[in-house]
Amino acid sequence: MIFLRKIDPKRDVGKEYLKWMNNYEVFKYTEQKNTKHSLSDIRKFVKQKNISKNEFLYGIFLKNSKSHIGNIKLGPNNYIHKSAYISYFIGDKKLWNKGYTTKAIKLIIGVAKTKKIKKLKAGIYEINRGSEKVLTRNGFKKEGILKSEVQFKDKRYNVYIFGKLIV
Repeated sequence: MIFLRKIDPKRDVGKEYLKWMNNYEVFKYTEQKNTKHSLSDIRKFVKQKNISKNEFLYGIFLKNSKSHIGNIKLGPNNYIHKSAYISYFIGDKKLWNKGYTTKAIKLIIGVAKTKKIKKLKAGIYEINRGSEKVLTRNGFKKEGILKSEVQFKDKRYNVYIFGKLIV
């Protein structure tokens, strides 16, 4: 179905990736939604994550075609408390609702285990039902609510914090 690997800034960051990063629909429930990205900015970001000891960025790739369809990030990591955040996206909207994000989260849980992480967290806008579904399918529980934390289309929304203990 899919596999994760580090992103090669030269091979994997191109016009399609740039299109995803500047697509409002892909990022409307994130802090990236109003950011205009360039190829050089994206490549710089990928290079920084590839050398980071605290954040680990992986591309989500289809096994059959080896097509890059999105990203998932583990971090920032708190090594003292053995906890980390995750964030993710699927860039091509035609590939939404096909189980790829659910599987990518399962895979990143495995990566977290190799890094001795015991607790994963994710923050989502309350209206992001897709993210809520993939997190709960992976055993994440809603642990907190940041009341009226974000503004989206002239209305205030809560941010839900989801967590999962991993063993």
